[in-house]
Amino acid sequence: MLNKLSRYIIILLIILVAASYLPGFYSMLFDKKLNVPRLDYSAVIDEFVYTRNFGMGQIEFMDIQGNSYSERDFFALLPFMYYATLEKWQQLPPSLKGVEISSKIIRENSQFFRIRAQDIEFPEVPLYLMFEAEPDYAQLIIPEDVFRIGNTIEFIDPVTNSVIEDKSKRFKDAMLNAGFTFPAGIIAGNPTNRKPFDEGYFISDANNEVFQLQMIKDEPICIKTGIDPDLNIRQIFISENLRREFYGWFVTEDNRVFTITYDDYKVRELPTKTKEGIYDYNADKMMYRFYTYPINKHVYISGDGFSKMIVIDNDFQPVAEHVETWTPYNKRTASIVKHIIFPFEISTSTPQKFIKLQLEYFWWKGLIGVALSLLALALVSRKRHIVDYLVVLLTGVYGLIAILLIKPED
Repeated sequence: MLNKLSRYIIILLIILVAASYLPGFYSMLFDKKLNVPRLDYSAVIDEFVYTRNFGMGQIEFMDIQGNSYSERDFFALLPFMYYATLEKWQQLPPSLKGVEISSKIIRENSQFFRIRAQDIEFPEVPLYLMFEAEPDYAQLIIPEDVFRIGNTIEFIDPVTNSVIEDKSKRFKDAMLNAGFTFPAGIIAGNPTNRKPFDEGYFISDANNEVFQLQMIKDEPICIKTGIDPDLNIRQIFISENLRREFYGWFVTEDNRVFTITYDDYKVRELPTKTKEGIYDYNADKMMYRFYTYPINKHVYISGDGFSKMIVIDNDFQPVAEHVETWTPYNKRTASIVKHIIFPFEISTSTPQKFIKLQLEYFWWKGLIGVALSLLALALVSRKRHIVDYLVVLLTGVYGLIAILLIKPED
């Protein structure tokens, strides 16, 4: 009895290890990287263009009408992207659509942000840096203390691990006086001194109201932004930029994206819906990218099997949109075969980069693999104990491998 128990414990361990690693090895061997086009929009010809890299220096430069371009001609179609190279070639136009452009103008009037699925829910240490927004030096200085915020706000001396009572009280009072209701919800900032200036933190309270909290000349400044609490903000992102068009952006529970402007914290909604509907933005599964240039703005929504680009003008009115599609992962031959061979997969992390053990089943396709594994076991040895067949029935090829490796004692 003890020998049987030991055998099945070893079999279970083999199954767990196999389910953790074999699907990954299969993907490394058989999943081919798709040659996905890189989509862009040319304000020079008012047309969508793309590049496709075939490797070994073979790059295709095309527009969606099927016209082919040389590298130099293609660069000239995208002056806001390749302005430095065009300037070196002395091919950067002095103006475009009546707007003066130069390398300096383009740099000062361009901005980019992206939202990945792992940026929405992510692990973090709940300790934050409060920078002095108006330092006496040419750059921001990393503070000597940190703060935490929940049912209250507390500044902590990391050396002594003690609460700095006076500073904590001053910040708490400033927040309460601004109308903040504890506990805090979302805490969004840009905790680095490698930025041109500091806008502090945007923090939501118990009523979903959003406040900006800064430290200026060692004094707390807390301002109620007036952002509609009914928007149901899911995550906020802050990025200081010398353009000072917007503090940052946020994603709502219903997958809408807004920027927080410097115009008294007014919000501007960015495109997330598409004409087709099936390419509407989903924050848990897709990437959202936003580029702003001197004469227009570009939105990219990309997911498994597609890349959607939406062009809007500086008044946020739609100009054009286009989608490029390819075969989604779960419809590729390698993926289908993988799900047939392996009825489930154990992973140790999520797209949000948490270290987390989780099980993913491939039910209908996996049943084919289970049936084949049972047949293989029967062909190899018909005099197997019923428990061996039960193990293979529940675990497929993983159980088959383990059963064949760990044979019962005579």
